[in-house]
Amino acid sequence: MKVTFCLPEISQVPMGGYKIIFEYANRLQERGHKVTIVFLTHNVWSRLTNNKKIKSIVGKIRGRNEPSWFHLNSEIQKIMTPYLDGREFPDADFIFATAVTTAKIVKELPSRCGKKCYFIQDFETFILPEDEVVESYQYGFLNFTVSNWLSNIVGAYTSDKTICLPNPIDTENFKVITPINERNPYTLGMLYHEGEHKGIPYALEAIDIVKKKYKDVVVNIFGVPNRPESLPDYFRYVQKANQNDLLSLYNATSIFICATIDEGFGLTGAESMACGCALVSTAYNGVLEYAVNAENALLSPVRDSKALAENIIKLIENDPYRQSLAKKASETISERSWDKTIQKLETVLASELDMGRG
Repeated sequence: MKVTFCLPEISQVPMGGYKIIFEYANRLQERGHKVTIVFLTHNVWSRLTNNKKIKSIVGKIRGRNEPSWFHLNSEIQKIMTPYLDGREFPDADFIFATAVTTAKIVKELPSRCGKKCYFIQDFETFILPEDEVVESYQYGFLNFTVSNWLSNIVGAYTSDKTICLPNPIDTENFKVITPINERNPYTLGMLYHEGEHKGIPYALEAIDIVKKKYKDVVVNIFGVPNRPESLPDYFRYVQKANQNDLLSLYNATSIFICATIDEGFGLTGAESMACGCALVSTAYNGVLEYAVNAENALLSPVRDSKALAENIIKLIENDPYRQSLAKKASETISERSWDKTIQKLETVLASELDMGRG
């Protein structure tokens, strides 16, 4: 099959949503399909030029090396184009919109670009107004979601086919290296993100509460921006962490903290669990896809720093419980197989292709 993924723009830094698309692209290519990724550049390089012909030329040059933070299979075709009318899009069997902004563009593409699909990773009201997000679910695309709660939302607004492909975790690259029982229980971990939906101020406030009680606490933290000046010295900050950096960081961490308010899935929480961290998280929609309170994680209400802190302290004070949760967490994530997910996607697409030919 020929499959095209349409991405909003180039991502110069690690991003969870892009990472999932790149994983799908790599694995489909490895299984013998012809994969193309189209990066839209109509909103980038504006300081250089607004001329679309020049942007197209620049895209052909830049496309050889992007993305710098993720290894894409060299056989995958990468196209960077400012043209939204499909002139530089390849002929394909399927084309995937990957965000609400690309759904509008894919909707208008010619039929030669392939059957139109929509890979929905979040309820993206933080990008466009809710009515426009909902409208995108009604374009007549073949809709895919990354979680059951998203499938329920999409299904409430459209009768179009919606298929859940739960986000897998690459357990070949995210795994336990440092034994769970040998980790320093005072070593915490978290993602730093400037998006309000990530709830970072609540996580920092919770850690401050814990630090006042346990002076030995240190925090492994990673993010895209420069190190925030407000971070205390006991935070060890890694900027623009690649997969090897993350593997090391997760394995040097005992308790991973997530204070998200709402999100489609929550990739870092699941990755940390795969690597043997005990997850202390808010009970937002996405995390409930893989975390069960008191079984493989400790969950608390959103926007409640005190409750987060209490759960962190509970694990610091009861290390056997921390180890038990972490072990169960790693086992849970190991069941989220990429092979199963790719096979499911292939089966759905092959069926659609057969129906189209029939």
